[in-house]
Amino acid sequence: MKRVQSYEDARRRRSSALRLVRYVAFLYLGFALIVTFGFKTYTVGSRSMRPTLDPKDKIIVASSAYGVVNPFNGQRLGFRPPERGDVALVRLPSAPSRDWKTRLADSVIGFLTLQRVGAPGASDALDSPVVKRVIALPGDAVSMSGYVVRVRVAGSEHFLTEYEVSGRDYDIVSDGPTEGWTSSLPLSGEMPAIELGPGEFFVVDDDRSYCSDSRFFGPVKAERFVGKALLRYWPLDRVSGL
Repeated sequence: MKRVQSYEDARRRRSSALRLVRYVAFLYLGFALIVTFGFKTYTVGSRSMRPTLDPKDKIIVASSAYGVVNPFNGQRLGFRPPERGDVALVRLPSAPSRDWKTRLADSVIGFLTLQRVGAPGASDALDSPVVKRVIALPGDAVSMSGYVVRVRVAGSEHFLTEYEVSGRDYDIVSDGPTEGWTSSLPLSGEMPAIELGPGEFFVVDDDRSYCSDSRFFGPVKAERFVGKALLRYWPLDRVSGL
């Protein structure tokens, strides 16, 4: 009788464990679909987007705003280019490419730890996406004077300020370079005109004084866009659209 009882207990435990595994797998699938095709959260890690965003601000990012990413090869399907003035989540040109196994491990570990931990090697400074403002699109010409970007839209003859071409109003930080920093050096607030090639986007920080953006590492390719930042939801007293 004891053997039958032990067998039944073991069968019930296995059945319960299988139900739990199926339940967690179902939840993860729902989470993965939402993150891939819908929305994800992101915590700002630096001061680069002050005064628009501060460190530790939490934002909601539309994952498929610029097209859907194939989870197996990392390629973006049906790319929709960002608009001038968008606040976007991007991977830097220096960020290493990750295979699908690393992306899957990062996704699973992030799900199980409520996005607090990523896969080993998947969340270092080089790999982590960053928030930047899109200023110019392929074919545009870009220059900077006094930390304000000027854009000659493709097909146009005249340069306009970043505010005029985007139709958006936002503040920037421009404390000025350190003493001895000449106008010929990156991040000086001055930049001669350059023209963007096919699939190239010029992104900058709202803090123009000390942070690194396309003035330093060059234009960002289309495949580097992770999503569009829509909303700051934390802290609660600073909830705002982006």
